[in-house]
Amino acid sequence: MIVSRLMAAAVLLSLTSFASAQEESSTDPRVLVYLDEVGGPYFDEWYLQGDTVRLEGLTLQRSGKSGELSVPVAVNCNAATVSVSGAGLVFESMDISAGEAQEYIIAPIADAVIQKVCP
Repeated sequence: MIVSRLMAAAVLLSLTSFASAQEESSTDPRVLVYLDEVGGPYFDEWYLQGDTVRLEGLTLQRSGKSGELSVPVAVNCNAATVSVSGAGLVFESMDISAGEAQEYIIAPIADAVIQKVCP
């Protein structure tokens, strides 16, 4: 009984270590910041891509039920704000202005971005 528990613990520990190594070596530079329930079983996933340490070259991306969206953003941790810093792209081919893109970033998404990247 003790041997089987020790073996189970060892297997669990090795799987956890493997999963952590996989996360650290991932080539996907995006960070999941928000999961938005769109209705029923459908969700939109919001990702932040770029230098999340120096807060440079950041792009907020949405994928899911509502379609694709990609907008450059600036994060100000002192003011706790997320603002669109240029034109965006919706549905992978349709340009939108910074003002239009800002409307997509509702308070819960901005709050999630700030919580993810601000100390």
